[in-house]
Amino acid sequence: MEGMSFEAFVSKDDLEARSPSRSHGIDARLEATFRWSYCDFLRDAGIELRMPQLTIATATVFCHRFYSQHSHAPAENSIFTIATACLFLAGKVEETPKSLREVVRVSYLVQHKNEYDFAVKRIHQQDCFEDQKQRLLNAERLLLHALRFDFNVDHPYKHILSLAKRAFEDVHVTQNFSRNLTQVAWNFANDSLRTTLCLQFNARSIAAAVLYLG
Repeated sequence: MEGMSFEAFVSKDDLEARSPSRSHGIDARLEATFRWSYCDFLRDAGIELRMPQLTIATATVFCHRFYSQHSHAPAENSIFTIATACLFLAGKVEETPKSLREVVRVSYLVQHKNEYDFAVKRIHQQDCFEDQKQRLLNAERLLLHALRFDFNVDHPYKHILSLAKRAFEDVHVTQNFSRNLTQVAWNFANDSLRTTLCLQFNARSIAAAVLYLG
């Protein structure tokens, strides 16, 4: 979506109709499948790297932003390569960095978890490691340009807490009820990362919606 500002939110219909992947024959359903795959990958790799949820969330938003600008079709835009670059960059942005070597190794093992023993041997071979490292560095350059070096991400989490606090100020509810409702809303916010809601609405609106659903 050429020229789109990440502060200018876009409707779901526009995102789907104007996706760069359409010109390569990738329809909305297949693109959604790719989206779920890279979200799962980011969650699993982020957990293995012991990254905070906030860092994983930022990486996920970066990934959504990238694919609103670039098609899934080109080989260099592989979801695993781009998602790994998003995780590596998010670690630096959120001040929870992991070494390049660690990110390359863990991401490769998560990507190839169904052939784990073989993957462990391969990633410790110099040629494989160097290839994966170069792919990550190339992907990071693509990502930086796609993001236009704008790393600002406003997540719903802090808004959930502030809105919940205000909502319960004048209402007599138990602390347990308030805590449970906030937790449910928090879980909904995590689930929303698997969609393009972060490209459609600001974080405060998402927070209000998940609190209402809670």
